[in-house]
Amino acid sequence: MTKLNGTLTGENLTAAHDQKRREWIGIAMSYTLAIACLVWVFHDYDFSDLIRRMATVNPLLVAMAIICDVLSFVCQGLRWRLLLRPFGSISVFRTTQAIYSGLFINEVLPMKLGELLRAYLISRWTSVKLGSVLTSILIERLFDGFWLVVAFVTLVMFVPLPRKLMEAGDAFSALVFILITILIALRFGKTSLQAFAAGGQVTDDRNKPMEKAERSPIKLRLARSLVARLDLGAVALRAILHSPSSLSAFALSLLLISLQWLAFWLVMLAFGLHLSAPAAAAVFVIVHVGTLLPAAPANVGTYQIVTVLGLTLFGVEKSAAAGFSLVVFVLLSVHTWLLGFWALRRSGLTLIGMRTELSKSLPILKKDV
Repeated sequence: MTKLNGTLTGENLTAAHDQKRREWIGIAMSYTLAIACLVWVFHDYDFSDLIRRMATVNPLLVAMAIICDVLSFVCQGLRWRLLLRPFGSISVFRTTQAIYSGLFINEVLPMKLGELLRAYLISRWTSVKLGSVLTSILIERLFDGFWLVVAFVTLVMFVPLPRKLMEAGDAFSALVFILITILIALRFGKTSLQAFAAGGQVTDDRNKPMEKAERSPIKLRLARSLVARLDLGAVALRAILHSPSSLSAFALSLLLISLQWLAFWLVMLAFGLHLSAPAAAAVFVIVHVGTLLPAAPANVGTYQIVTVLGLTLFGVEKSAAAGFSLVVFVLLSVHTWLLGFWALRRSGLTLIGMRTELSKSLPILKKDV
């Protein structure tokens, strides 16, 4: 929090309180949503049926599913290494360790803070600036989004989907298309965001807009900081996309999603739900898209409800779908918790010290302005 002559200004104190209140509201909303989803999924569920089904689960298929899931994260580590190559060299072991550390944080804390943690770890282990690392994560998400859209469009040709699901898929596809268009524009564009801002209202000391900005120096500093960060992000983005390794990373994104889908389908078969490969892929895409937004730790609640909704679209009874949503969540999470805890411990960070470390590098987490 900024200080004036050793004291806190009223505006900064209010801003800090507002930020803290928003944080608590966001956390409360995420937990409320999770509880509501779990109540809807399990309010009439017979857990004795789950015990009977678990007795018939195929352990070989479960083991294969876990192996595929682990391989998907190793594949993600390799992809991330390729995206970071323009800024320096880092091993697949390190990138995978950072990914698992972030996954563990996502499993125990809300709002997907693990994404920030893994970026911080890579920045700490290398000379790569944190903004460049965050840009590489953004590109990861856009690559994943592209292949999810391709999967959705392909599934539409083979699997009849409800109208509302089609509309949601169209909206997601449009969003990904817009983001990729921006990505391409930044890839081939040469205009600096700072230069653009310099020709506008922020830096001209003689025009009227600047006079208004001077009345709010904090907002002016934030605006300039945002423009500078966006400009640095655009430079990093161009560096990544101009690298030949970005094409390999793009192709690896398809392998990564395929491995995760295969793990999901194998657990489905082990549980006794014998859906076809296209139907399983459709449910996987629904679950993957439905859990993209920040929510409760490990997406508890939202994961279960989107899994049930996806399965019931293909004729699976709600009771069987509810049991599977719990089983697949546990089977594909336990090893992630264990490996993530090990990876975080090996990094030298703890849950208590994580926020302090992140606050030093990420102003968005600071309680000051």
